[in-house]
Amino acid sequence: MNLISHMESTLGQIEQGWSYKDGASPVKIVRFRDKPFDGVMTYVTLGLSDFLLSMPQGREVRQELVFTTYETFSAEAVSSFMLSFCDYILAHKQALLRGDVVGPSVSLISGVAVNSVYASIPVIFDEDFSIYRDSSPHTVMVWLIPLLQEEANFVKFNGWSQFEDLLERENPDLMELNRDSNV
Repeated sequence: MNLISHMESTLGQIEQGWSYKDGASPVKIVRFRDKPFDGVMTYVTLGLSDFLLSMPQGREVRQELVFTTYETFSAEAVSSFMLSFCDYILAHKQALLRGDVVGPSVSLISGVAVNSVYASIPVIFDEDFSIYRDSSPHTVMVWLIPLLQEEANFVKFNGWSQFEDLLERENPDLMELNRDSNV
């Protein structure tokens, strides 16, 4: 099974894709409709896993990034954010680990409140989706959870375990890019 088949086995058929117009990056963004819920779009990088990313203790991993949000948010803006974020990852050559926070910075896309992302396991999908095993090393799917500044600071000061406990208690709408803070 190739990587696209792995994605489509959980998310359904790719609906649309984006890349840099000048072809400057081999990474593309693909979109899936109504996954994991009706009215939600899932965006996934395709090609980030062509690059080995460093982890602690000299280990390496391949990763693809997953971002979910409501279809009401601009697909072009979301894909542009993801392409730019991939540039950031490739420039640093560092894997995102569970609990990593990038930000706060400017809004992820124009006109939304969230301005940070949190790296997590994509628990909103079937467990089989989280790792593509037909690459060496395996390709890990990283769910980018959008955060507000207060939430990003909470994770940085209290740790990812306390934050994930908070998410389980509060059950916030993580697809909503203009939601209220949970801390």
